[in-house]
Amino acid sequence: LQHYFIQSNLRMGDEDLENNPNWNAVLQWSLRLQDSEQEGRQLEPMDEERREFLTAALAEASALIEDPVKNMREHLNTIKNTESSKEDCIAALEELADYAEDLDQANDLYLLGGLQVCCAYIKHRDPELRSLACEVIGNAVQNNEKIVRFATESFVLTDLLKMVDDEKLTDAVRIKSLFALSCLVRGNRSALDKFNELEGYNVLLRALQSSVKKLQTKALFLISNICTDFPDQCSTYSSMGISDQLLSFCYVSDSSEHDVTLHHALRTLLILRRDEHIQLPVDAHRTLSNLLSKLENDRHSEQRELCSELVRTCPSPANSVER
Repeated sequence: LQHYFIQSNLRMGDEDLENNPNWNAVLQWSLRLQDSEQEGRQLEPMDEERREFLTAALAEASALIEDPVKNMREHLNTIKNTESSKEDCIAALEELADYAEDLDQANDLYLLGGLQVCCAYIKHRDPELRSLACEVIGNAVQNNEKIVRFATESFVLTDLLKMVDDEKLTDAVRIKSLFALSCLVRGNRSALDKFNELEGYNVLLRALQSSVKKLQTKALFLISNICTDFPDQCSTYSSMGISDQLLSFCYVSDSSEHDVTLHHALRTLLILRRDEHIQLPVDAHRTLSNLLSKLENDRHSEQRELCSELVRTCPSPANSVER
């Protein structure tokens, strides 16, 4: 009865309630009646049938609640078991990669020794398992100082750099290695210092010259972020002739993937140009002006904006001669 009157009141609205005061009165009477019934009610022991029903219902509800730590432990047991099939290991690593995206669960994975296992797995003979292990590491280190410290102090950084540089490996393994490397180094000074100590900048420049387009794009993305987060690194990359390599990407293509590569190349050029001590190549103005004339307004709006700013700030060959 109470439910009926409440639903009726909700449907009617305030204006209807004012015009129909009896509805309100009946509702108040219903509420008072229920309260008085509850006051006089005596508690009785639960009968066995009801107890069994509630116990079973609670057990069923508990089974539906996921326990990430338990699941991660099971997945780790799977990939540590030499008898596990490749399919089971793939499924386990995919689940671990999903868990590692959450900061708390990444910490749990670290405490379970899972990252140590995955660091060993990046040397696995199977390329698909190696790639997935790199993905777990990459997801886990993002914005996680504790795990970044572990990765920096171990041999992970060295191993990842070697994998990015190894042309004998599959493209997928090299790309995922660079993904993990990027997640580790971006925005983290201690990891970047170790990266520079290992001459990681040379690895990135070689990746730019690779025939693997996704590897080029990820290398550009990382260089752009390093120069943005740590402006003191611009001179390092500029002194290695990166500007010429960046200009080599400044052309229009039908490939949407190249659009991303072009965006990172222009962004990095602009970052370098903002450093007054860095000079772009003499033909930069001509290359960029030609590119700007070919960029479409709708498809390349962001690239046009970056390119326009570069053209405005780059000295033209004529101005360079006059000076």
